[in-house]
Amino acid sequence: MTASEVGKLTVNLKGTDSEPVIELIGQIIDADVKKFQKQLEQVYKNKCRRIYLDVSKATYIDSHGLGTIVYYHTLMQKDKNELIVINTNEDRSSYLSRMFDQTNLDKVLTIVSKV
Repeated sequence: MTASEVGKLTVNLKGTDSEPVIELIGQIIDADVKKFQKQLEQVYKNKCRRIYLDVSKATYIDSHGLGTIVYYHTLMQKDKNELIVINTNEDRSSYLSRMFDQTNLDKVLTIVSKV
């Protein structure tokens, strides 16, 4: 991995058309959030009942990334649908677990360890 690849965000679409899984790998930071937003917007427009957002391989999420997650969570709720965050790392001391806990988003978002 070169220095320019460190932290680069990869966005993969998995799952099915009716229950898509957007997998985020790397750092979700301002420079790459648009890539994530674009994929999430495309999936959202399909009016799925559930969208899964897998952050298990994400190493960092900044305020832009969190804002995007909260924004689409709110949109999905208004449509009586769900945005479900998957974090397979059950270590409560991991960065993502601490971040969701410290921001109280673990009480707002649906966060599961597996589907």
